[in-house]
Amino acid sequence: MGGPGATPGGGGDGPDRPPPAPIPLPDPPLVDRGAGIVLRPWAPTPTDVAALVAAWRDPAVAAGARVPGDPSPEAAARWIAGAAERRARGLALDLVVAPLAGGPAVLGEVGLRNVDRARRRAEAGWWIAAPHRRRGLATAAVRLLAGWALSDACGLVQVWARTDPGNAASARVAARAGFRRLGEAGGAVVWSRERPRMPGDREGRC
Repeated sequence: MGGPGATPGGGGDGPDRPPPAPIPLPDPPLVDRGAGIVLRPWAPTPTDVAALVAAWRDPAVAAGARVPGDPSPEAAARWIAGAAERRARGLALDLVVAPLAGGPAVLGEVGLRNVDRARRRAEAGWWIAAPHRRRGLATAAVRLLAGWALSDACGLVQVWARTDPGNAASARVAARAGFRRLGEAGGAVVWSRERPRMPGDREGRC
């Protein structure tokens, strides 16, 4: 399970790496009508702030994520306010899993971090709020974002993920979202979904 509010890891600016470039927002927004969800940016609203605080304080989320030591509303508001800058610096893309029917509800989060532009890959992370689990929402959200990231709209060639070896639910999400299990490293199970290389394949915007 990926984590909200973590300090995102960028690809760095070493001598063999291109300079950071902005990560675009999906346009139009990514929608799964079957699952009834849309992926949207975080908003500086009381509902979004409260949902992020609840996620930071949820032991199930914290067990699989790098959550901040300060799970306060003030810290959550600052993190949400920094989302645009993280995208502009090419560090991370954080999207709310929201109901397609509308309303302010936050069902969960899905995002990209550890963006490596030289190798055109990034790590996917996700979580679903406790009341909305076991409905297939994580699978739908991860599948949506990975598909977009591997398309010409973003242009990555690999999206990878890490899950806890004891978290069978997150493993099912990764597998059902089209990821294949690579093995274990650093105490985590590593998963990968790749874009088929085609003649004339060109770099995208991520």
